[in-house]
Amino acid sequence: MSVSTKINKIDIACNNFKKVHISGDPKFNKLDEWLEKESNIFQNELIHSGKTFKKLTRGQVIKVDFGINIGSEICYTHFAIVLNKNDSIYCDSITILPITSKYGKNRVNIGKLLHKIYPNSKKYNLTCYVNLTQIRTISKTRIFQDKKNYICSNNILDKIDKKIVENYTNITII
Repeated sequence: MSVSTKINKIDIACNNFKKVHISGDPKFNKLDEWLEKESNIFQNELIHSGKTFKKLTRGQVIKVDFGINIGSEICYTHFAIVLNKNDSIYCDSITILPITSKYGKNRVNIGKLLHKIYPNSKKYNLTCYVNLTQIRTISKTRIFQDKKNYICSNNILDKIDKKIVENYTNITII
């Protein structure tokens, strides 16, 4: 494929993004900001290939920028719980479970977890849930650096593990 053909495809994509952005759909209000950020992330990848990453712990609560995604995939910034048992500074990806304030099917109540981390914030004084249908593996570049280093209790992690096994395997837990 020629360079001009490749550039033409990018131009078509840009025009499609412009149409979606001005469509009036609230999901796409910040599409311009996300696309600029994503392009900067891609450029940074070219410059910093081979770098190391922060080692994360199972149960650690992190803040993630999911960007704007397709359909009902999670979008924007959310807290999430790290699921990996063994992480490494050389691994760029991590599997996470997003946290939401919305009750629903396939969600596990984890109490007022964010209020424990941010006790002085009224914004986080609400019941939290993890959304089992949104388990994702993400690049660590999506993670906001935060001074907080909160690890969920074993009770919460056991509750999540049990629901994952119930929802995604044929194993019966007694």
